[in-house]
Amino acid sequence: MKTLVAYYSRTGNTKKVAEALAESLNADIEAIVSDTKAKGMGRLAMQAFLRVHAKIAQTTNNAASYDVVVIGSPVWAGKMSSPIRTYLAQNKDKFTSVAFFCTHGNPRSEGSAKVLESMEILSGKKAAAVLDVAANDVESGEYVEKAKRFAAALLELPASP
Repeated sequence: MKTLVAYYSRTGNTKKVAEALAESLNADIEAIVSDTKAKGMGRLAMQAFLRVHAKIAQTTNNAASYDVVVIGSPVWAGKMSSPIRTYLAQNKDKFTSVAFFCTHGNPRSEGSAKVLESMEILSGKKAAAVLDVAANDVESGEYVEKAKRFAAALLELPASP
């Protein structure tokens, strides 16, 4: 199964999870780079809350070339990041199969489930798998085991027709 892990990360937490997933899946990896000149977390959170599409740099990998694209976003103000919103909108017709993960600061947050659901809606695809990682999982290193379990479950799924 040819896999791409695409992610946006501002603080590095989402990047760490993406790298662990890419290693576990033997996948290509793509950092989504924002061209938005938004400064500060407050402004970025406001963009996410308002569901603004951020300007993103041209991506290197063509999503249509992959059997599955695993897409990761931080949760900001209970929403997916604006760069991932843009990536999903730009590539939704290219995805064969998708899986999603999100990172967030609050381990008791219910917002992550809504973000994962929003990612499905925007991509136009039902996720083959989802992963929710809290900041304390990243700090403790637990995210590595979570990534391995997620990857194993994804690899066990039947191939798409």
